[in-house]
Amino acid sequence: MKFVSISIKNFRNFENIKVNLHNKNVFFGMNDVGKTNFLYALRYVFDKDTRKNMFLNSDFYQKNTDNPIEIVVEIDISDVTDADSQKLRARIKGNITSNNKIVYIMLYAEYDSNELIANPEMFWGGDLKNLSEMKAKSIYFELDYVFNPIYIDAYVDLNTLFRKNSNKLIISQSETDKDTISKIDKKIVDLNETIGSLSGVKDFESRITPEYKKFKNENIEVSVKSEIAIKGLYSNIVPYIKKNGENLLYPTSGEGRKKILVYSIYDLLAEKEDTKKINIFLIEEPENHLHRSMQMAISRVLFGTESYKYLFVTTHSPLILSDMDNVNLIRVFNEGKLDTKGIFYSIPDEYKQKKKMLNRGLSEAIFAKKVLLVEGPSEYVLFTKVLSTMCPDYEVNGCFILAVNGIGFDQYKRILEALNIVTIIKTDNDLRKTNDPTKYSVLGFLRVNRYVKEDKRKLKEDCISANGSGDIVAKRNLYDSYKHQLNEIRRLDKIFLSHCGLEEDLNELLHCSLVEHLPESNGNPIGYLQASKNYHMVELVDKLYDHECWMIYHSYDFACLKELVEG
Repeated sequence: MKFVSISIKNFRNFENIKVNLHNKNVFFGMNDVGKTNFLYALRYVFDKDTRKNMFLNSDFYQKNTDNPIEIVVEIDISDVTDADSQKLRARIKGNITSNNKIVYIMLYAEYDSNELIANPEMFWGGDLKNLSEMKAKSIYFELDYVFNPIYIDAYVDLNTLFRKNSNKLIISQSETDKDTISKIDKKIVDLNETIGSLSGVKDFESRITPEYKKFKNENIEVSVKSEIAIKGLYSNIVPYIKKNGENLLYPTSGEGRKKILVYSIYDLLAEKEDTKKINIFLIEEPENHLHRSMQMAISRVLFGTESYKYLFVTTHSPLILSDMDNVNLIRVFNEGKLDTKGIFYSIPDEYKQKKKMLNRGLSEAIFAKKVLLVEGPSEYVLFTKVLSTMCPDYEVNGCFILAVNGIGFDQYKRILEALNIVTIIKTDNDLRKTNDPTKYSVLGFLRVNRYVKEDKRKLKEDCISANGSGDIVAKRNLYDSYKHQLNEIRRLDKIFLSHCGLEEDLNELLHCSLVEHLPESNGNPIGYLQASKNYHMVELVDKLYDHECWMIYHSYDFACLKELVEG
């Protein structure tokens, strides 16, 4: 079984959208853009406890109650060997044919101006234009016998969850248990008799009964008893933490500890339903109250275990995405009108060994509005310093610098642009000697052409002659020959080719300053910076003055910085 899409019409802040889904989905974006409402749309479809609340006029888009709410979920059941597909097909069998590979589930709600509510109706089938009304019994629709929605709030109540489900979690069935429970019951009776004999309890009972009868003169008495005797053996038990090898008990008062226990309990509850129903996890902001390492641990469980086969999660945290793979990223944003962009993200085979590295940078970048992709840590260190001086709020304003650690811009650019995030590339004007020592291959031009959107703007890729000049001179001459075209590429494609390379361009702009700041360079700052790139760049940026940062920011060769924060 595979989730395909969801369409939402006239619901809360969604006027009319359709979003592609997969079995693991992450909704992210700024605050108050509709991530929770996305989950609510799914909860109204799959969760009877949400559905029974019906809809108020505030649930309609801009309170437009003239049009109905429509939520349609599309599910692929074409895999006949899949157990979950079989569960769904078995329940809906009268409303689809054997040839149907897709099931549509529709929630429809018209507003009743007399009752001031909209009562949801449910439909399903294999033909969207000819769906069958779903049978209902009390608050249960047929769908509710197929799916088990598990909603985990951002703010969990561990004790309520445990008490509500203790009878499912703790089952005593052995003969030994029965004997033990009988003994406990006798002790509870003895306990209540002992409690009732206390002078304070007797005094309270003698005073409270007459007070009660002032309001209503009934033939009753108020009695104080242990709650266990009334509500059952497990009514008043709560989970505690016990360290291995110790007898001391620790309360689960910490919010982080509570959250981990909540997830553990939900996992157990899901296991109990797994053979009968299809578990769907709907999780809001799992990162709440968890420190860095625990967020990463949660990420590993959510994206790396079979328990969370069908997952819909909202988050503000890049760390929750640290282990993401085979997941659908859905960015929810509001630019005049609420919209979404999504892309299925799967780690390429060549990145599998560097999963953490790839995810760490990408998971931060997808929360931005604009991202500058740079080749390595040297660019990142320098550009971060310059922007921190010139525009200290650049990250707050949605701008981000991401080092791709090489020239592998493709994976990042594809995903970011699919999510409607403005992407800028800064790359070096690299040359490489060919078998002919008088010729250079124009690697920088070749790289630029990969990302230029229109062929008419692409650069010539012919090898160039060195003419006895050094690499730097050859690079500058090449750039200057195509400067007009490169400016168009800057403007239209957001690709900024270096005049030469980072160190060469920086030296051309600030040679005297570099010699002053880097005395160990012996007058050769380019070689010094290139010899130990990241370390020596950190040494330099610590010494840069504000006016030097200003010069870099306003330089033609570093115009990518202005494009990021002002473009």
